[in-house]
Amino acid sequence: MIEQTLQKLGLRDEEIKTFLFLAENGEQTAGILAKKTGLSRPSLYGFVQKLQKLGLVIESQKNGVKTFIASPREKVSAVFEEKIIELRDGKTIMEKAYAEMVKTGITVNPKFQLFEGKEGMRQVLKDMLLYNNVETKAYWPIKAMIEILSEEFFRKLNKDRIQQKLYTRAIWPQGQIVDIKKHPYLGAGGKFLREIRIAPKDIGFSMGYWIYGNKVAFISSKKESFGFIIESKELVEMLSSQFEIIWDLSKPLSAKDSNGEEFLKEIKK
Repeated sequence: MIEQTLQKLGLRDEEIKTFLFLAENGEQTAGILAKKTGLSRPSLYGFVQKLQKLGLVIESQKNGVKTFIASPREKVSAVFEEKIIELRDGKTIMEKAYAEMVKTGITVNPKFQLFEGKEGMRQVLKDMLLYNNVETKAYWPIKAMIEILSEEFFRKLNKDRIQQKLYTRAIWPQGQIVDIKKHPYLGAGGKFLREIRIAPKDIGFSMGYWIYGNKVAFISSKKESFGFIIESKELVEMLSSQFEIIWDLSKPLSAKDSNGEEFLKEIKK
């Protein structure tokens, strides 16, 4: 376990071996350290220099002979704290850079990702959970999707969606309506961050899509069993226009928040 932790500082196996020997055995000369660890003396100096640079090893002299000792616990703890701050600052810089790229229309992720099988199709929808506080649009044959991906999956997906404040407007075909009382995680209303409308009779579909950010996630029927994600601002604009036209033609699904009270309580736990 400790070896894996030290690897997070960018240490090689030989450097970890050197540090641990010093930590366990106290101050050592280079000669004894090389002999006890089995590392060649020239290589050892390189390993020790890196450990010194990180602040994990201290060099001193006794009677004109160089010796090395592991830094005290407080210093080692400070080294890890510095690394944590460095990573946190790096994360902030990357998030700002990505946000700026999105503003300017630059995409840095693959524009097309294909997934096959049930688990792959689940991964397609989980991609949406990389976002927070955005509006999404779902053109969704819900009954078929539950049969493909399972009730448990959609229960968990909707918990995560609500917690991440992903507001959803969904259109269901008339032949795909499900009983909200039996599927309370599909509730509509303010608390569920979802509106649902039922498409006109002459509009049916077996493949569904979900729009979020600059992406569209598609899920096929059970028969074909695949899904894919396309990242394209132009495609999002085109499908959003289509969605709004059908949305205006569709009728709201009446669903009471009370049907999903128990489900909403689970989210608050």
